[in-house]
Amino acid sequence: MILLSSIILAGVVGCDTRFKVEGVLSKYVADLNRSQFFSISSPAMVMPASLPSSRYRQQSLTQFDIGLLDFLSLQQCSVGIVAGRKNSILGKVMSDSQRFLYELDIIRAIESCEINNESLSKELNQIARQKRLELPKAFSNALFNGAESEAFFSLSNGFLPLNYSTAEQQELLDALNRLITIGENLTALPLVDANIFEGDLKVLMDSEYAGRLLYSMSRITGYLNLVANKVGRLDVDICGAPMSYIAQQFEVHYVKVIQPYMGRINRGAYEVLPLMARLFDISEPLGRDMNVFLNQFSMANSSSAWQEYQLASQLHAKQWSALFTKCSVSIGGKS
Repeated sequence: MILLSSIILAGVVGCDTRFKVEGVLSKYVADLNRSQFFSISSPAMVMPASLPSSRYRQQSLTQFDIGLLDFLSLQQCSVGIVAGRKNSILGKVMSDSQRFLYELDIIRAIESCEINNESLSKELNQIARQKRLELPKAFSNALFNGAESEAFFSLSNGFLPLNYSTAEQQELLDALNRLITIGENLTALPLVDANIFEGDLKVLMDSEYAGRLLYSMSRITGYLNLVANKVGRLDVDICGAPMSYIAQQFEVHYVKVIQPYMGRINRGAYEVLPLMARLFDISEPLGRDMNVFLNQFSMANSSSAWQEYQLASQLHAKQWSALFTKCSVSIGGKS
């Protein structure tokens, strides 16, 4: 069974560089298995929770419709122009990002328009107040309900690259910071450059970061826990000649390749995840399914994928360290 799994895995890894890291992790286990003291299968493919479908991500917004006479009376200010944009053919199929920008524009237009008709003025001001309350929802829809978020959070993109570097994510950090600035200033009705806003969403999409991080953490956690649990059950019978081979595999695969890769993942996550958490907070309240999904990225929640990944790393290091101490073995790198 182990041999069959390795053949299938080798085929997948060979055909798709997105899963090259899987080959590295699998080789670590396979070479440990060459020892009579090890018999570890690759971890079962247990996928993290995926991004909920659109119906569970999109939050409903109040529709703003005005009659023809009211529309004509509003031509004296920008309300009529902005409302006309929404009621056009293209306006009726606005993307969620465009709808968010429209919401900002229509609130700003209503609040700056002097209307002599008292009943119409009262009606529009009520609409503006309601739309102000809904701005976090409109912002959330723009962030989480488009093609950009589907790519950003997709698990099908595989691992973060083996040569992943934080030096490559400055554009992502800049985009996240600009989006946070917008979200944290919604009450001030920020003037948002549509090209920059749409560009920042595309940066998220092109990075594929969140889904790749989640997938990487999940698979690494599975492998490290399997190895740690086996190492923790070994006794002094392994000390001596067998331990020399085992220690060599630990150093060659984990110390020199896997551990540095995980270090790069951690450094990147410590930069990106706090920014993502701020965006999630700005977008509250989100639906239950979205909260379950986004909680996987939490650095504070003990049940998150991030925390499980950290615990697996710590357990793996602890079990190897205990074994090396038991057998009086020194390793050139850290465990």
